[in-house]
Amino acid sequence: MCTSFVVYHQEKAVYGMNFDTEDIDLKLKINSYNGMNLFYFSALLENQYRDIAYFNSEGLFILTQAVEYGPGFKSGCEENDWLAFDIFDETLKKTRKASEFFGILNKRVISYPRNPLFPALGLHTMIADKTGDAFILEEGNDANIVCPIHNDFIVMTNFPNGEFEETNYKEVCGIGADRYICAYEYIQSHIQSFGINEAFEILGKTSQKNTLCTIVYEPIKNEIYISFKKDSSKKWKISLPDKTIQSMDGFLSNNRIQLTNDEVLVNDLIRLYK
Repeated sequence: MCTSFVVYHQEKAVYGMNFDTEDIDLKLKINSYNGMNLFYFSALLENQYRDIAYFNSEGLFILTQAVEYGPGFKSGCEENDWLAFDIFDETLKKTRKASEFFGILNKRVISYPRNPLFPALGLHTMIADKTGDAFILEEGNDANIVCPIHNDFIVMTNFPNGEFEETNYKEVCGIGADRYICAYEYIQSHIQSFGINEAFEILGKTSQKNTLCTIVYEPIKNEIYISFKKDSSKKWKISLPDKTIQSMDGFLSNNRIQLTNDEVLVNDLIRLYK
């Protein structure tokens, strides 16, 4: 179960996420399309790498994580239907603003694949851009549920935000409610000086035993900071414009490597920098 957020302050945007799951293989990929560089964070699920988080060099951010809809929810998703992810990839390649997503969606009702082993769990998605626009997209029985940003920040964990849109943040409930409240209160208290350090502080506070990856993105600079397996003492910096990864905190040297093959397996990256 994961935690993510977007914070805006004085024309500055910071995105953050924890990816929490069993120990599985991860992959980082950068490629180009139509004059933009695209970054994908992927995980090996059911013998196939699935994209979890996407960024483009125009500052668009798309992240999908688990949500507990409840046993009574009926999805319109057909087996093996990955419509939602097709739309997200198209959005990443063709848009620069979160609002432009709805033009690509074109009145279609979004649907996600459902795992029959976990009928109460689905997926929901956060979409944000560097201009200050962000929202959470969730499935409804017959329509999309959209929860827009309020007060210059937005937080997503694993309960459906759409069910609590008019609820005081302290009264939300469900999976991840404690992490949501923690992140909400920290951001609220630090928004006037919010930056990379504060983002990692939140993700440390909401980290779980199975946190595999922590990512913070500063879209104005097009720089991504990343750490793995709860070891926030070691961080890498990824430059989208340069397509490079550079070791930073916790390493003896700041070696930079070019993503000449456009992608790198995280296990290989960790071995390379030991």
